[in-house]
Amino acid sequence: MTLWFAVLAGASLGYVFERGDFCFHSTWRQAVASPPEFSLLRAYLLVLLITTPVVQILVAADVVQPFVPAFAWQATIAGGLVFALGMVVAKTCVTGMFYKLGHGMFGMVVALVAWVIGDLVTYRGPLQDLRQSLNDNPITAGDDQSVATVSSLFGPAGVLGVVAIAIGMAFLLMRAMRNGDALQNRGKLLGWFPLGIACSVVIIVAWLLARWHGFDYAFGTSGAPSQIWDRLGGDDVGSMWIPLALISLVPGALFAARRSGTFWARSESGRRFGELGAGGFLMGIGAGVAGGCNLGHALVGVPLLSLGSISATLSMIVGLIVFDRLIRAFQ
Repeated sequence: MTLWFAVLAGASLGYVFERGDFCFHSTWRQAVASPPEFSLLRAYLLVLLITTPVVQILVAADVVQPFVPAFAWQATIAGGLVFALGMVVAKTCVTGMFYKLGHGMFGMVVALVAWVIGDLVTYRGPLQDLRQSLNDNPITAGDDQSVATVSSLFGPAGVLGVVAIAIGMAFLLMRAMRNGDALQNRGKLLGWFPLGIACSVVIIVAWLLARWHGFDYAFGTSGAPSQIWDRLGGDDVGSMWIPLALISLVPGALFAARRSGTFWARSESGRRFGELGAGGFLMGIGAGVAGGCNLGHALVGVPLLSLGSISATLSMIVGLIVFDRLIRAFQ
């Protein structure tokens, strides 16, 4: 019965993503554009500023007992770069494919099918040995070989570093608020401040609902198609929280689009279908190798201070910027 919480959490996230057009690809592509646009980046930084201390408190109080992504640097860097290339080619991220389908972009069906194939190839197909080898022997912390996080690997110095970064981020956001546009909508889309607040609330509540259900992670995409595949084959694959929450992004986004008047049913050109297919396939492989995507690592894993999630997210950001510039240079 508590699996309905996954549907509620996923639909809520899809609603927020659609209302803010909150795509990881757009966040960084707009930030390095000329002229730059920082609205989505500010929303992302605000999410990290809110969710990180709250999640850390929930973990310390044993309210949630999360799975923490491991720090296999070869996998997170290689997978993050492949995922970044997929985002640049498809011009969207994995969560973007879901909420944009709810927005009316039916070409995202092609991207999602290709993403499913990429995931299956990596987890159950010819790339599974490569994925496994890259994820073998992750860096651990302490004598008990616990998962490497900023605090477990670097101790108080690491925590102080996180606090210093958080203060710098807060200072930048406070300066941005002086412009007076923090609460202003971007046309029919939410401004960066309410978008960041809403996204933070959904993620925090999702942690609590997942824990109530008995699951150990709020959101993710990597491995979800393979889990569904195994379930269809009759295997006991444990909780279906992640797949259900992920699929529920679509109706949540559809409800938001219809309610705000942003729904626009349309198809794509032949070239665009090709980009979506190639990009979706690469994102399926990249997320499979890295053990997570822009959602599972950048929005859920980073607040856990997982070095695996931090390295994967940084790899995605750097790869996205570099590949975007290279492709633009050759067009």
